[in-house]
Amino acid sequence: MRYQRIMLATGALWGALSFALPALADSPDGNLPVSIPSESSGEAISLKEAVSEALQRRPSLKAFSDQVKASRERIGESKSGYLPNLSASYSDTIGNSIFGFFLIPGYQYANYNLLTVGLTQTVLDFGRVHSQVRQSRHQLKSVQAEKLRSVQGVIRDVEVAYFNLLKAQHRVLSARQSLIDAGSHLDEARARVAAGVGLRLDVTQAKVNYESARLDLIHEVTGLRKAQVDLGRAIGFRHKKPFVASDPAGESVSSRVNPEADISKYLPKHPDLLADAETVRSRKASLDASKEQNYPTITGSAQYYLAQISISFFGLPTTPFSTFNVGGLLNVPIFEGGLVTHQIHEARANLRQSMHLKEDDEVRLMAGVRDAAEDVREARERLRETRTALDNAEENDRLIEAAYRVGTAHSVDVVDAETALRRARVNVDSARFDLLSSLVAYHYALGTLSPADTP
Repeated sequence: MRYQRIMLATGALWGALSFALPALADSPDGNLPVSIPSESSGEAISLKEAVSEALQRRPSLKAFSDQVKASRERIGESKSGYLPNLSASYSDTIGNSIFGFFLIPGYQYANYNLLTVGLTQTVLDFGRVHSQVRQSRHQLKSVQAEKLRSVQGVIRDVEVAYFNLLKAQHRVLSARQSLIDAGSHLDEARARVAAGVGLRLDVTQAKVNYESARLDLIHEVTGLRKAQVDLGRAIGFRHKKPFVASDPAGESVSSRVNPEADISKYLPKHPDLLADAETVRSRKASLDASKEQNYPTITGSAQYYLAQISISFFGLPTTPFSTFNVGGLLNVPIFEGGLVTHQIHEARANLRQSMHLKEDDEVRLMAGVRDAAEDVREARERLRETRTALDNAEENDRLIEAAYRVGTAHSVDVVDAETALRRARVNVDSARFDLLSSLVAYHYALGTLSPADTP
């Protein structure tokens, strides 16, 4: 896809933890500063597995699937106008008249049975049904494009949450290493005081530095747990389920982005614009269907009657008789109180609205791609600078430690160096995964995110 294999793999990340824990056990307090999640406390999951799981679980995608099915059924509803309508009815009338029986000599009431079968077929409607079918088809394509955009939104949410979890894991490692360094400095300061070559002030400053490192680790562990919750939410889990992320493999993050060329190449195929284009076509078909209501329609019909009349006095039915007729109906609209006229004006206004919204989406998406490209550029430059700053901080920390051991540097210098090194490690971890997240946002802005591209 668009990502590089990060320097530290998950095995190395949690392997470093196994080395860090013994060192923490030998810390000045003799115990761990905070409850630390380990590999056994979470479920390992790859980025591809996370995306695949989310595409199956997210309710929003299931809702879009049902919406696509409903839109497909509307096409069948529209096509039904091409087919004939066949109906049948049966009636059975039984009764008598007490007044007729007593007042009219020889009165007889006839029971009546009637079976009717009718067939009607629209012969000519000047394209009204055809326009309705076109409208339904474009609505289906619009919903399908919206579903594709929703899929891309889920992929973006999962990948960003995944990279945030990776960032949190690496920041916890950095915080642990900083705590180990602070503990080592505190042990060394105490040893120097015990040997009579150090100051009590150095021990106090080292303790302050150690406690600061402990607080940083507590903060980073809390951030790790929140990142696990966010990933579970992005995937669609209803219950809390901690995950352990592994570094993905993919394209190098050093590959350049070219927003202007990418806009010309990918934006016409953007799901939002595809949906807008289909909406415009659907509104155009709706306008045509409204206009076609002014034209006459010709409908053919055929009916078959089977009747039977029985005489209750004799108790014997008469001979059944049947009839069959074929005819046609010409319906010419003359005046409907302005209904069709208003429907045409409404459909035309809806068409213009959809065209303007499409133009507005084009402007919005272009600006979004350019903004995302700037974020990628900034993240790449920040990563480069933070790596340089980390190299300098590591070198400065080594020099200050060496100078402190020979007595040419003060404890406060060591504390400052360790603080700068701790900050540099955190900045590198943040910049690395912020760059990956910004690349995800860039490809989401282009509309090119796909499950197949997930590393």
